Amino acid sequence: MGSILLVEADQATCDQWATAISAAGHSVLSATAMREAMPLIREGGIDAVVIDAYDPRHGVAELARSIEALPDAPPIILVSGSPAAPEMSARIGAAAFLPKPCEPAELVALVNRVLGALRPVRAFEDEPTGPNRPIL
Repeated sequence: MGSILLVEADQATCDQWATAISAAGHSVLSATAMREAMPLIREGGIDAVVIDAYDPRHGVAELARSIEALPDAPPIILVSGSPAAPEMSARIGAAAFLPKPCEPAELVALVNRVLGALRPVRAFEDEPTGPNRPIL
């Protein structure tokens, strides 16, 4: 499935979310602080970044700018209970926003939706590719 980076300061919440996301078939990395996130993202292979921000006005915009500057920037999912969070989510161009409190299943559904939107649509050709053959 996908590789998800959780940026979550609360270890209990991080463990709960990581367990739910892993059970859905994704691999999970975690960072307890925003400053720990960029080195992990720069290593590559991250399909989405979930940022839980108590106050998204502190550090989220800077982290989002750093992520967006990367050639293969993963989408951001912002999770927060702050009244400033919906506006911040739109401002940073987050792929999705989830208000807190939330259930782990809600986060898993959102991660799946974001990753599903990134999957390329496989086109198929319904015309034969070989030469026309006479019918006998």
